[in-house]
Amino acid sequence: MDSVYSVYIHVPFCRTRCFYCDFNTFAGKDYLIPDYVNALCSEITRQKPYADVPVHSVYFGGGTPSRLSIADVTRIMETVRGTFRLTLDAEITFECNPCDVTAEYARGLADLGINRVSLGMQSAVPEELKRMGRRHTLEQTAEAIETLRSAGIRNINVDLIYGYPGQNMESWERSVRTAIELCVQHVSLYALSVEEGSALRKQLEMGRLTLPEEDVTVSMYELAARMLSDHGFRHYEISNWAVDEAYESRHNKQYWFVQPYYGFGAGAHGWINDRRIRNEGSIEAYIRKVNTSGERFPAAAENIPQDSHIEMQDVMMLGLRMLHEGITEQRFRERFGEEMRDVFCRELRHLERKNLVRWTPGGRLQLAPDKVMVANQAFIEFVD
Repeated sequence: MDSVYSVYIHVPFCRTRCFYCDFNTFAGKDYLIPDYVNALCSEITRQKPYADVPVHSVYFGGGTPSRLSIADVTRIMETVRGTFRLTLDAEITFECNPCDVTAEYARGLADLGINRVSLGMQSAVPEELKRMGRRHTLEQTAEAIETLRSAGIRNINVDLIYGYPGQNMESWERSVRTAIELCVQHVSLYALSVEEGSALRKQLEMGRLTLPEEDVTVSMYELAARMLSDHGFRHYEISNWAVDEAYESRHNKQYWFVQPYYGFGAGAHGWINDRRIRNEGSIEAYIRKVNTSGERFPAAAENIPQDSHIEMQDVMMLGLRMLHEGITEQRFRERFGEEMRDVFCRELRHLERKNLVRWTPGGRLQLAPDKVMVANQAFIEFVD
C-alpha cells in the first residue's frame, strides 16, 4: 500500500441540494459543466511530469457525479489514464443519484472501466426521503441496482443516514432490512451531522423538526450493526460494512491508512509529497485559477507542509477506525523509524486505563469492540 496512490475527482454539481448537506456542492450551475470539465482535465494533466506512480483507486465524488454526461466522464477518464499508471485491478468508484441511472448510462460507465458504484439511498421510507430533500424513491434505488448489475457493475454500495428527524427504530430497521434485501456488496451508515448553514439546521432552529434522542440514535447504530452482521456483512470500519474483504472500499482505506492521494476539482483535498493541498471551493474561482496559473497545483487555496508528528497522530486516529486492522507496531516503526509506544506513551496509557483499546498478541492496536460508540474518546487523545 505504501507505494500506490489514489485519485479523487470532485463533481460539485447537483440538481437540488439536500436539506442536510453542507458539502462543497451547488445547484443550478450546470451551465458551468463544460468549462469545469475543461479545467478539471487541465488540472489533472499538470501532474503528468510527476505521475510515474501506480494508482490503484479512482473515486468520483460530489455533489452528484451522475450530473455529468457519459461524454464528460469519458474525457475525464481518458485524461486520468493518460496521466497516471492505473493498476490492472484499479477500483474505480462513481457516486450516483439512483434516479440518474438509466440502462444507457450504466453501460457507459461500465464501458469506461468503472467497476464500483455508490448510491445515495439514505432511507427506504418515502416520508423520510422527502424530509431529507432527496429526489429519488426506493423503487428507483432498486431499479438502479438491477440496471447496474445488468451492465456488469456488481460492486455496489448504498449509503444510509440515521438519527434524522422523524426517524424511529421501526423505520430505521425497515431501511437497513431493505438495504440487505437489495443484496448489495457494501453498506455505509452515516450519523446525521447538523451543519451550520444547512437547510436542516434552519428547520430545527425554527422548531419545524426535532432530532431523535441520543440514546435512540445509539440504538439505531447498534441495531444496524447486529442486522448486518447476522446477514454476513463484515464490520471493517466504524461506519462501513462489506460482504467480503474484497469489497472493502480500497479508496477510503487509502485515507484511513494515511496514504498519498491526489484531489482534483473545486474544493478537493489531496496529500502529496507530505503536503496537504486544498483547492478553491467556488466553481468559478476554481476554473479561473486553473486557467491562469502555471503552478503544478493551479487551483490550490492551501498548500501546507505536513508536520511529521501530525502525520503520526493521523495514523493513530484514523487507524483506530479500522476495527480489524488497527495500527501495527511494525508498520508504525517502518514508516516513522520510531516506536509507537514511545511516541504516544502517555496517550496509550490513558486509552488502556479507560479500556478504550486492546492489543493483539502480534502487536496490533485496535479499538475495543464495545467502545465503537464512544470512539471519539479515543480519537481525542491524538488531537493537540
